Amino acid sequence: MGSDTLSAALADLRDKVVATCFPIDLPGAAQARLARRELIDQLGDYLLPRLAVPRAPLLAVVGGSTGAGRSTLVNALVGREVTPAGPLRPTTRVPVLVCRSGDRHWFAAEAGFELRLDERVPPGMALLDVPDIDSVSADNRRMAVRLLGAGDLWIFVTTASRYADAAPWHLLRLARERDTRLAIVLNRVPAELLDGVRSDYVRLLRQAGLHDVPLYPIVETEPGAGLPERNVVPVRTWLAERGADPDARAAVVRRTVGGLLHSLDRRVPPLAQAAGRQYEAVDRARACVDRAYAATSRWALRALDDGSLLRGAAAGLWHDGDDAGAARAVRESLDALVADAFARGADRSAGCLPPGGVRRPAPQPLRWPGAADPLALIAAVGGIELAPGIGREAAGRLGTRIGSEPAARLILDVHRGLCVVVAAALDGERERRVAAMTPLPARAEAGLIEALGVVRGSA
Repeated sequence: MGSDTLSAALADLRDKVVATCFPIDLPGAAQARLARRELIDQLGDYLLPRLAVPRAPLLAVVGGSTGAGRSTLVNALVGREVTPAGPLRPTTRVPVLVCRSGDRHWFAAEAGFELRLDERVPPGMALLDVPDIDSVSADNRRMAVRLLGAGDLWIFVTTASRYADAAPWHLLRLARERDTRLAIVLNRVPAELLDGVRSDYVRLLRQAGLHDVPLYPIVETEPGAGLPERNVVPVRTWLAERGADPDARAAVVRRTVGGLLHSLDRRVPPLAQAAGRQYEAVDRARACVDRAYAATSRWALRALDDGSLLRGAAAGLWHDGDDAGAARAVRESLDALVADAFARGADRSAGCLPPGGVRRPAPQPLRWPGAADPLALIAAVGGIELAPGIGREAAGRLGTRIGSEPAARLILDVHRGLCVVVAAALDGERERRVAAMTPLPARAEAGLIEALGVVRGSA
């Protein structure tokens, strides 16, 4: 289980999970982001370090709800105050790790917590007091859940008034799913309610599949009186039995590591499926945008062929004999045509774009080719077949001046150039919309499943 092959396979799996992302707000994406974060943490914080140093002391993480008395319990287990306890919420702002002086080297390089040394810690064991799992501080909540995932075993502390809260049960179910060695301390139980509260909590534990978890009730005491030693001894004994000798510690590690490895079969495939849905959403959106702009481009190119650009101001200037003014009006109509096409493309593609992963591209200035002969430009937008009207008149006058065949070639060249500019402008706008979608790394779902298969073969 501690082989280099397994460690390499897990490291590769972690890299694959890190490379996976869920930027588009599809159904289930929020859950996938959380599951991804938890998996990265557990692979990096527990599995890989534990396989690298299998003989390190067991890490018993003491966690629970706000005000449940976690720090008070740690102090009672050690026999002196090693972590602050009191009415301030949250009391534990920085995790406190307590171990024997001979085990200090195992933890000295770790950052982010305060290290305390005491020879009364059970041999082969270290205690970690973490912030409350339902803290008002989001950073504290995240740290608590992450550190619970880094432990070999958990001591979960709750109270007679809070044992049915939702937040603890979520973590207790995680412990069950991952087969984490677990003990529960039911703190601050009024003596007269002890039997009833314990019976009800046992019932809830059985319903959750946690019937084999040891439960240690602690009766309520006067504020500041500390925990009754008779209630603390069973918890201390439970720890000592698991850290007393190498075989006992190895059994705990095998169970915890094995449970986490087994949980990968349930956790990695849903991540791969969620990643696949992200790629599919982007592919569908791109295809939808392509269709929207293809339809818009057809509309715009038809407008270059039907003579509609010679209406309004261009027609008035033409009839006034102002050829250059009519050509300027045609260019303004071309600008308006492309702007209208951009708006149509945006409207057509609005329903294509997935939420949470797209930003609207900035408008791009148009760059038309250099000025052509005014008569050629007017004729080029008068209709391909030059139906009777301004376009035909302009073509006739141009033919009289330079000859029919040269005029026809020039008009066709100008028309083609206008089509190229309009098509390129719309294609560029389509590309900007497609590129504006949150980029995803190379498809990851197959790599996740492949990496999971390597882990299975190495375990």
